[in-house]
Amino acid sequence: MKGLTVFGIDLTSTENKPSACSGLGGKLQPVYLGFVPKDRDVMAILDFYSPQVIAIDAPLSLPLGLYSLEENPSHQATSPPKGRVCERKLAALGISCYPTTKKTFIKPLIYRGIQLKNKLAQMGFKVIEVYPYASKVRLFGKPVPRKNTSQGIALLKEHLTNLLPALEPYLGIFNHDLCDAAIAAYTAFLYCQNMVDALGNEEEGLIFIPHK
Repeated sequence: MKGLTVFGIDLTSTENKPSACSGLGGKLQPVYLGFVPKDRDVMAILDFYSPQVIAIDAPLSLPLGLYSLEENPSHQATSPPKGRVCERKLAALGISCYPTTKKTFIKPLIYRGIQLKNKLAQMGFKVIEVYPYASKVRLFGKPVPRKNTSQGIALLKEHLTNLLPALEPYLGIFNHDLCDAAIAAYTAFLYCQNMVDALGNEEEGLIFIPHK
């Protein structure tokens, strides 16, 4: 797809730890690979490359009716939902994830993801939520080895070599975060070709995963 550029971001909970970013061109060649700490730096890079779609690995919305993840917010649902519809649909597919609730331990990541999505949307970008674990299940099948083990990262790099051959010269610098960013970018590429499933409630928030 000539002229196409997509980005994947494996977002971290805090700017103190850089987020892995991967950009792919229309022939699935890498156009950007790196670790970026600050939201303003992420936005500057995206502003430079002007991708058609940005895929972020982080929850980008709250459950309908829930306006905060704090225990005593000023506004809250009368019956707080158990996570989002998209997360329940993932679970129904046998794909585990962390539900977005007040009890979640990834609260800072959720807040950061929502804020970054809103900033990028204001800049005119199309931003989608992805879940690299779910993408790996769809693309490579189960079981998905633990990505923080040497065997898991080796197998993931092997899969990436087959999926994105142009990445092979750079895989020596890849850790599991950059692998996930590349998977996110590839999911964004599939989104551009209508080769993804949208899970969830559009009003609440969708997660996009590759077609089975």
